[in-house]
Amino acid sequence: MSPRVVTAVVGVAFFLAGMLIMLLPLSADSPSGIGVACGNSVGVGFDQAAVEAEGAAFVRICDRLRRERLVWAAPVTAVGAVLVVGALEARRRSSK
Repeated sequence: MSPRVVTAVVGVAFFLAGMLIMLLPLSADSPSGIGVACGNSVGVGFDQAAVEAEGAAFVRICDRLRRERLVWAAPVTAVGAVLVVGALEARRRSSK
């Protein structure tokens, strides 16, 4: 396989892994042992009223969990996108 194809495959893998990590749901355990749904790292599925019913601290905990996951998942996704675009751009330049 050519370096461009390897770069594109690795880029797609990084991009998909980063997107999957960002879209997986997060949860925190309450003192009663029940999981509190925090949505995913982009905030989809987060019901602030339901989380506040378990305790006001869980809103901050969910925010921290989402932020921590987004801090490392977004760069993984971005690196994947850059690799794919770079591989496609290299292919376009070499074919001219």
